[in-house]
Amino acid sequence: MIPNELIQLIEKQPGDIHRTDKRSVIEALTALDISLDSELSEFFLKYTITFFRSNSSDEELCDIADPSNEIKVGTDFIHEVWELPENFICLTNVQGEGCYLYDKNSGEVLDFSLASRDEFLAGKQGIKWHSFYEFLTWYLS
Repeated sequence: MIPNELIQLIEKQPGDIHRTDKRSVIEALTALDISLDSELSEFFLKYTITFFRSNSSDEELCDIADPSNEIKVGTDFIHEVWELPENFICLTNVQGEGCYLYDKNSGEVLDFSLASRDEFLAGKQGIKWHSFYEFLTWYLS
């Protein structure tokens, strides 16, 4: 269940944030092999990311489904080009040679920098947020 504090932060965001086409989200989640029971799934089944504003980060979050598939494109890129493990999903664009990564196995979110890729792959980079909702609350606060 999405925490009330987070719902209040989401509801303050500009644009039409309420998801109407859940079918496209389910297709996108399935294509990325993300559990429909996850926090990420619950969020995207209810909300769409228009232009979420953050006082904490300059990175722009991507949406998961129609009209674009930005998360799938970014995720394919980090797997094919940066050769990151398949359990990571890219939540932002990769233009700045870094991104926020969602671990679909644990639900944790990491702040990844290509400059520290070797340390990351060696397991030396710690988890930044223990859940997607913790990350999103930080991002929107």
